Amino acid sequence: DWGAGQESGYGTLDGIRATENYLGVVSDTPVGMVGYSGGSIATEWASELAPSYAPSLDIVGAASGGVPVDFAHNLTYINGDDDWSGVIPAIIVSVGRAFDADINQYLSGYGKKLVQQVKNECIASFASEYPGLTVQQLLKVQYQNPFEIPVLVRIMNKLIMGTTKGHPEEPLLLGVGNADGTGDGIMIAGDVEALAHEYCTQKVPVTFDVYSGLEHTEAAVP
Repeated sequence: DWGAGQESGYGTLDGIRATENYLGVVSDTPVGMVGYSGGSIATEWASELAPSYAPSLDIVGAASGGVPVDFAHNLTYINGDDDWSGVIPAIIVSVGRAFDADINQYLSGYGKKLVQQVKNECIASFASEYPGLTVQQLLKVQYQNPFEIPVLVRIMNKLIMGTTKGHPEEPLLLGVGNADGTGDGIMIAGDVEALAHEYCTQKVPVTFDVYSGLEHTEAAVP
């Protein structure tokens, strides 16, 4: 269920606990987390959820790069893009699965076709396969504004990072590229900065880095 933040976070924390159990190490073994792009979803949400879901873990640091803080903003940014718009039908599939939502009722014939094509594929197979694709092409005429579809709005609001009760307890690194003044082509630099500032106000130690001039894939290296 790629993109479903809480599910990715819980899965990451379960994976750490399972690994510690398998290795036979003590529960207060220091743990670091790192993730980029889709991996940043798992890392950031694990950071948010750990204090309540896995308080026994000794997470000593977490680094997240290329972070999708607010899917509604990301959707607007990549809508009609040549390089990244193919992720739109994939996200529709995955959040529909994760939240048990009947998304098909809102899809056009073309939308249903693309959903079928991408539902079992990995990102390299669809990200740039539909240049210029818009979310409007995927939706029926009466649902052209996705922000007027209540179930989608509820899901997107639930997936905004930084909204979990409480906050991460370990030092964080949040990084994002900025190639065009808005972001790295898919992630929005201002959103990541806002998340960093929010955590700072909650006394979380945060390092925030912007990789100027770098697009999403390029910014993974620094």
